[in-house]
Amino acid sequence: MQSSFPRFQEVLIPILRRGLPKNVKVGSWIEDIDYRDYPIVNIRRVGGPRSSKQPFLLDTPTVEITAYHSDGIIEAEELYRDCIDVIFKAKEEQWMTDAGWISSVEERMGMTQFSSLFQDSWRIQGLVALTIRPPRKG
Repeated sequence: MQSSFPRFQEVLIPILRRGLPKNVKVGSWIEDIDYRDYPIVNIRRVGGPRSSKQPFLLDTPTVEITAYHSDGIIEAEELYRDCIDVIFKAKEEQWMTDAGWISSVEERMGMTQFSSLFQDSWRIQGLVALTIRPPRKG
C-alpha cells in the first residue's frame, strides 16, 4: 500500500525556491566542494510522526532548516529568517505545489548559530514542525 501524502521535500523545496532569491541553492543534499556555491539552504527531516487521525493523508515532519552563507554570520541569519518568512507566507496564502501544500507551521527551535561544517562559511539552523497535505482534489 502506498501512502497518498507527499514527501516533505516535494512540497518544501519548491516553496523555498519560489520565495527566496534565485541565487540561493535550495535542496536536501549539499554538493561536493567542487560544485558548491553559496548561499545554500539545506533541509532534512529529523522526526515527526504521521497524523494519528489521518495517517495515509497527512504528514507532520519536523524539519531542520540550515542556512549557509559565505559573506558572514549576519547574512546567514538573514537567509534563515527569510526561509521562515517564506514558509509562514506559503502557509497563510496556501501556496500549492504539484505535490501538496503546508497547512500548519510551528517553529520549534528558532535561529541558532552553529559552527559551519564547511570552510569559509557561516551556519544558522532551526527546526520547524509542519503539516503537509496532498493537493486538493476536484
